[in-house]
Amino acid sequence: MNEDTEFGYKARQILNQGVDTLDQKVAGRLHDARQVALRSQRAPVRGLRLAGIGHTVEFAFLANARNLLAVVALSVGVMGTYYWNAFEQAQENEEIDSALLADELPPSAYLDRGFQAWLERASDLSSQ
Repeated sequence: MNEDTEFGYKARQILNQGVDTLDQKVAGRLHDARQVALRSQRAPVRGLRLAGIGHTVEFAFLANARNLLAVVALSVGVMGTYYWNAFEQAQENEEIDSALLADELPPSAYLDRGFQAWLERASDLSSQ
């Protein structure tokens, strides 16, 4: 048994010990109070429910909100990574463009078909 159930049984036993000595009028009032408490317990509880007694609409909403927040965070992360990689690629292209523009080649050299092949060979040689 868990501790809460065991405590409830012990409390019931202690309360039942003095039931036989109660006045009939007091016993009737206690019975009426118990009936009122039972009726109010069966009423639907709105909002937060205590002691883990079931789930309410708010809890389902919070679970959906938590899932939505996770999806939004994941989406932001993916988009951030995409833009970060695009930014890195743009910086690499900027370095290549700056190196090409710093050379003292005439503009007609860039239009030459063999120039592209020379650039590819030169980049292959520099990477080795």
